[in-house]
Amino acid sequence: MNTAINTALALLLALVLGTAHLLDGPDDMRAEWDQSQALKDLHASQDRTVRREAAAQALCSQERGPNSEARWTAEGQLVCATRRGLVAVSGGRP
Repeated sequence: MNTAINTALALLLALVLGTAHLLDGPDDMRAEWDQSQALKDLHASQDRTVRREAAAQALCSQERGPNSEARWTAEGQLVCATRRGLVAVSGGRP
């Protein structure tokens, strides 16, 4: 009877140890995938920012001349800066 209990306990321990990897957090592949997705999202965000800034600069150059500079206020309003002062162009968010 003692042998049967010891065998059952050994099998139970083997089962627990065999399934322990299922209790862990995300594996390395999942963590790598998450990092890859975050990096793709960052690149897409930077691309959008570059396109927005280029469009803002083109608008300022068209409206105020080639020496104007596109800036964003804290409220998200596009402002074109020239030597003669600041002129608001758009109320859009950055």
